[in-house]
Amino acid sequence: MRILENLAPERVFYYFEEISNIPRGSGNEEAVAKYIEGFAKERSLEVIRDKNNNVFIKKPASKGYENAPAVLLQGHTDMVCEKNEATVHDFLTDPIKLVLDGDTLTADGTTLGADDGVAVAMMLALLEDEKAVHGPLECLFTTEEETGLGGMKSFDKSLITAKYMINLDSEDDDTAVISCAGGSRCDFLFSDIPLEKCNSEITLTVKGLMGGHSGADIHLGRANANKVAVKLLSGVENVRIISINGGSKDNAIPRECTIVFTADDPMEVPDIIEENAEEVRASLSDDDKGFDVTCTYKRGNFHCFAEKYSRSIITLLSSLPYGVIDMSRTVEGLVESSSNPGVVKTEGANVTVVTSSRSSVEARLDAIENTLDSLAEFTKVTKHSHRDRYPGWDVTENSHLQEKYKETYIELCGETPKIMGIHAGLECGLIKSALPEIDIISVGPNAKNIHTPDESLSVSSVKKLWDILLSLLKKLK
Repeated sequence: MRILENLAPERVFYYFEEISNIPRGSGNEEAVAKYIEGFAKERSLEVIRDKNNNVFIKKPASKGYENAPAVLLQGHTDMVCEKNEATVHDFLTDPIKLVLDGDTLTADGTTLGADDGVAVAMMLALLEDEKAVHGPLECLFTTEEETGLGGMKSFDKSLITAKYMINLDSEDDDTAVISCAGGSRCDFLFSDIPLEKCNSEITLTVKGLMGGHSGADIHLGRANANKVAVKLLSGVENVRIISINGGSKDNAIPRECTIVFTADDPMEVPDIIEENAEEVRASLSDDDKGFDVTCTYKRGNFHCFAEKYSRSIITLLSSLPYGVIDMSRTVEGLVESSSNPGVVKTEGANVTVVTSSRSSVEARLDAIENTLDSLAEFTKVTKHSHRDRYPGWDVTENSHLQEKYKETYIELCGETPKIMGIHAGLECGLIKSALPEIDIISVGPNAKNIHTPDESLSVSSVKKLWDILLSLLKKLK
């Protein structure tokens, strides 16, 4: 028996459960792309799967809508793969274990993949629905969205003929998103760090923080485990790092970080860390009430990084900007610019730090990159580079699609929806750059704590959005 068998809309949840059984972390989307391609071929729909596993499907218009403008529906097939420390799960081979509790759908100790599995499921359900009324449909399933919008960047956008685009990658069912931020990643590398012998090993572990999406949740003031961990070392004399590892995705606020190190007087370290931890606790938001610090010590023969290199790594992590940098001057309450040091990783004698920065103003994203360049030079990293830059998406004036969405929402829900920009990045900016005349909105059902193992999806909200989508398509004639 299917876990989601009795939920409505039945075919949406059928396909959500189907793809939850297919591992689909970023870069591992071939299997789900083949599934979607096979789905289209079984129904004699026009389909293209490109070399990067983007899938593009066309469905003819309903009777009487042959002359209506084409509508593009779009979402991404990949998901962020995060799990709790105690959870045994291989994202390359294991299906997502769904947990249904009343109106709330979650996963067992891992991310759920509602971001953006809901879009995939809705598009598949719509493509097979012969009762739905609509003009020509184009459905685009993209890859590697979570790691830099790689699939959308590579997709041949000249295949798109649509006048309207509905992106299905938002998380509030009472809101239509009409603009988003652009962003970029920056990689810092300390390589071939000289090693020294040491006779003690101290392990500092930070965990229990909430984490979250580095765009959508950045304004909530949640703590960054990588920043917290190095702050806890303040006052410890002559720290020499053995390893440092925190976070696994640059677009997720890190929840956990572990630093293994040595120091001149290891026996004093726990007291210093606990004193620092009390200061941190006093500054945390309620979301981070699970914050926990452990510090253990053992003697033996170990190798650590030379002190000046350890100091450079700590200085870089301490100095990297985190959180909101600027608020919008034109849209009240909208974050304009932010940055997140999402990953720090040790591999042998190499340490890598990865940040994700965002801004809705290109010049301010340039300024953040300049700041990161200066920090790289100051801390004498071996090398650093910026990558995966993508454009933001500006508001479309006099949008017919926005008006029809508002009209539909008021008719079905009896109230006016929110129309707003967001700080998170969406693939809409890349579409708009290639097709400047296309009219775009982004919508989605209620989902919470995406990019974390606490990710949840409201079942009733999926039904609400499905009804809105069907009614909206019927109006675009």
